[in-house]
Amino acid sequence: MIRRAALGGGGLAAATAAALLVTALADSPPATARENQVVKCKTSKARKAPEYAGAALVANVPRSMTSIDLNAVQFTDKALTREMVVEGLFARRTETDTVEVSARFVNCTGRQLIIRARSNFMDEVQYPVEPSSAWQRVIIQPYATGVYRERSMKRDEVKYYLIEIAGE
Repeated sequence: MIRRAALGGGGLAAATAAALLVTALADSPPATARENQVVKCKTSKARKAPEYAGAALVANVPRSMTSIDLNAVQFTDKALTREMVVEGLFARRTETDTVEVSARFVNCTGRQLIIRARSNFMDEVQYPVEPSSAWQRVIIQPYATGVYRERSMKRDEVKYYLIEIAGE
């Protein structure tokens, strides 16, 4: 499980970062582009990441299940935790005030991975504000990245999200 991106406006920091990126790209001639080596992953470090103390789904009966962090990616297939990592997790309000979530995955194997991903959007008391999205296939080539993206249908009601991933 990985947790990084909370909902909210980008604000001044995001605008400044975007301006710096545009400036950096404009100042960098194509000849200075860098080539990366083949990706090397340490999935065990990702699996050993400390628990997050933020909002989570918990069972009504104490200790009957592990908690599920919100604003996070939930692996539903344990084998995937040894084959891929979540490199980035993003959430933002769109121009129509819906919520767009995106996750970037890295395939740590020498073979193509096909995963499925879907999103769940919840209100401030963790009540689902709409049905889970349809499962989407994400095909990730060996040692490459793949991106999943989804938008909510609801607007202001969305306060939390959960992206679930599973093997195909």
